Amino acid sequence: MAQKKRPDAGLTQLKKELTEGKLGTLYLFHGEEDYLRDYYLETVRKKLLPPGTETFNLHVFQGKDLDLQTLSDCVDALPMLNDRTVLVVYDYDLFKNEERRSRLEGLFQDLPDYVCLVFVYDLIEYKADARTKLAVLLKEKGSVVPFNRQGQGDLVDWISRRFKAMDHDIGTEDAKYLIFLCGDLMNNLISEIGKIGSYAAHHRVTRQDIDAVA
Repeated sequence: MAQKKRPDAGLTQLKKELTEGKLGTLYLFHGEEDYLRDYYLETVRKKLLPPGTETFNLHVFQGKDLDLQTLSDCVDALPMLNDRTVLVVYDYDLFKNEERRSRLEGLFQDLPDYVCLVFVYDLIEYKADARTKLAVLLKEKGSVVPFNRQGQGDLVDWISRRFKAMDHDIGTEDAKYLIFLCGDLMNNLISEIGKIGSYAAHHRVTRQDIDAVA
């Protein structure tokens, strides 16, 4: 019996590729946890584009305005003063219709090694049609990376690290209390952590500090 793929396998693979410096040519980022998504998108950009090379080698598109011929031309254009180009496409429904799928299949089949093409689902929901050739090709040639809400244990550790960076610490139960008050999305939490860290008078963050400003 085939082993079922873990829901976070795409993120695990992305972390491995970043660590080893072996990023691929095609990625799809989706999921509710936009803090993590944006963090890893920026990490990919920094890994592939040294300072000063972004002007020539970073191309960002909004899906509603995207012309596939323009995207194809950017894929074909060689990088300047660098080994890679990064193309980021926001909110483009890959599976919208047969004509679009067919054109994307041709594009994905033959992506040059110097390209890193990232589709980001932010304002629209990612809905793959597993029956299509495009869905199969996307998994074969690229990596689908879900950024899901984090479990409580991971969030507690992350909250602790964020406070530590501000020269504070926080107990486990108080970190859980902060999650209870503010929810489990990291973009919401990071804003509250910043306010609490600025307000707290002592090294140890207390529940009173949280109640005062969160």
